[in-house]
Amino acid sequence: MGKLTAEIQARFVLCAFSLGFFVITAATFTSLGVVLPAMVTELNWDWTTAGLGFTCLGIACGLSSYLPTITIKRWGLSFTLITGLIILTAGFMMLYTTASPVSYFWGCIFIGTGYSFVGSVPGTYVITHFFKKHSTAFGFYYTVGGLGGVVGPIVVWLATDMLGSWRYHWLVMLGAMILSVAFMLTSLLFTDAKRLRKPPEHKKVNTENQRVYETEQVWTFKRAVRTPQYLLLLAAYSTVLFVGITVNSFSVAHLTEVGITFALASTLLSAEAFCNAISRIFGGFIGEYFEPKIMLQVALMLLAGGMFALSFGQTLMTLGFYSFAIGFGFGLTFLSCTVLLVRYFGTGPYLQLFSLMNIGATIASAAPLLSGYMKDATGTFVPPFLIIGTLPLLIFIGITFMRPPRLELQKKAESKISNPSSNNLLAAKECE
Repeated sequence: MGKLTAEIQARFVLCAFSLGFFVITAATFTSLGVVLPAMVTELNWDWTTAGLGFTCLGIACGLSSYLPTITIKRWGLSFTLITGLIILTAGFMMLYTTASPVSYFWGCIFIGTGYSFVGSVPGTYVITHFFKKHSTAFGFYYTVGGLGGVVGPIVVWLATDMLGSWRYHWLVMLGAMILSVAFMLTSLLFTDAKRLRKPPEHKKVNTENQRVYETEQVWTFKRAVRTPQYLLLLAAYSTVLFVGITVNSFSVAHLTEVGITFALASTLLSAEAFCNAISRIFGGFIGEYFEPKIMLQVALMLLAGGMFALSFGQTLMTLGFYSFAIGFGFGLTFLSCTVLLVRYFGTGPYLQLFSLMNIGATIASAAPLLSGYMKDATGTFVPPFLIIGTLPLLIFIGITFMRPPRLELQKKAESKISNPSSNNLLAAKECE
């Protein structure tokens, strides 16, 4: 095993885990939305069944997102990644051979669970350990991952047109997943294992030269989850998943029904994914110098506007705005929620807070089931699109009044600075 400098270790790990996030993004949420029309036609399913599978994918991804935090702490990253690959293999093979809704549902559950073990939870965990500028590193990681959404529909095209069946898509993705996990495991061989086992250090920031807020207080997981700020970030994170899952699930089906060709509808979805990816590197850079809260507000407005454009758009200009708005809105919301989590509560409790955020966001998995049911009932996707499009507007209002959280105990300690015995007592409580 070679000796690498800390900087090279950080870049190596970031590239490896970003590639893994790229592949898992291409292989799951984006791909399934594009392949669903072919599955529905071949297997004679209704859209409620199709949407329920997507709901199973989202629920499995959300509910299992806390499991990697346990396996990482007890057995390490390598064990976590290998476990995820085994689960993904089972899921991809089920989807390749699926002939009934039951096997389809189980395949979605397996790939959703595997997503948690090889996706953003271990990826962001590595970033918090190796990078001081979290916003820039998060931006790169989420950008590369977002580009997977561009490639996913292309792989579906190749499988359908060149290989002859949508089923081969799942085999191609399985092979890519095996290679990407192998690359991630290789990168861990050249990193400081002791550094990954320890919680990330909380470094005090120089507030005099800091343009954006970053906490100087030492937060614990229990205190952070009780704050209104964390609940608002959870709501914003859930909202963006409501929008993203809905668009990935049914945008292609909706647009083809209103007269848009399948090629153009799929291209618009890929364009949305491209904008999603570009927004993250752009947002990661500006997040180091400008307040991420403003970025989150802009993103929420874009999400709402994009959903309304998707609902009624017929012209190329309107549909282009839908791709731009949903893409940038999704990417910036996803990134700003992650960055604000670190800014407000520090890196110490981040892994647990982010995992719990994913569990809470499982509610967004109801979007495909709701949309599929309303489509069967009304004959159009417009009503569910409009309902989901109003959610970012409601969250925007709450974010507008959000301020950085403060530890009450910290305030009491400052007010009693002249009493050494009180300070010692407060310090002892803080350590508990």
